Amino acid sequence: MGALSSAIVPGAGQLFLGQWRRAITLLLIFATLLICFWPLRFPRFYVAFVLLCWGWIVLYVYAACSALLARNLEAEVRPSVWWLVAIVPATLLTLGLSGAALARASGFRSFSIPSTSMENTVLKGDQIVADMRYYRSRSPEHQDVIIFERDGTFFVKRVIATGGDTIQGNAGDVSVNGQTIIEPYVQHTSRNPSNWMVDFGPVTVGSGKYFVMGDNRDVSLDSRWQAFGLVNKDSVAGKPLYVLGSSRLGKHVQ
Repeated sequence: MGALSSAIVPGAGQLFLGQWRRAITLLLIFATLLICFWPLRFPRFYVAFVLLCWGWIVLYVYAACSALLARNLEAEVRPSVWWLVAIVPATLLTLGLSGAALARASGFRSFSIPSTSMENTVLKGDQIVADMRYYRSRSPEHQDVIIFERDGTFFVKRVIATGGDTIQGNAGDVSVNGQTIIEPYVQHTSRNPSNWMVDFGPVTVGSGKYFVMGDNRDVSLDSRWQAFGLVNKDSVAGKPLYVLGSSRLGKHVQ
């Protein structure tokens, strides 16, 4: 019972066994990790996110195994292999579910990139972490990479023009309010892109809307295409922060 309790809430099993000092220590560590997620929201930094995840894993595994061993030592019997078989998977399951729930409750969410439309900023197959509360207190600005939702699907694109701007494409160059913008993040992978990808507009962006484009300009379906259109402010869901799962661990999305 003690091991199972600690597999759910680290330190609870030690309380059940009367190990007050160890229980209080584990509960304080548990509370500290919770505070780091919210309200401090440290997972917005890659290194902090990794350290918090490892701290979460170590805490849960140690608390459950410590309670199991203490129970058996008090009874002066050898720990049962079957208890370990039961407790370890239960601990891994609860720490995984609780960690994911805590991250989401704190406003962070991971996404897998299914296409090449934003390469080389994010690559197909990258796992990214996004702050889903970032734009609750601010509005997207020019050249911000945003996540928005449309018809139940999340998209990652870059804001090129905002409300009141007039944007136009001419032979691959993009101008906003008559000024050609510098875009070091753009790549071209096709010698014969569709005409609407190269020449478009002029388009005047309405209030509360955004003209978005993919960084891989020759393959991205975005606001240049009339069927895709502009992005409404209400559909902006979050801001990508960094790459979590790929060969480019920790790369910031910018």
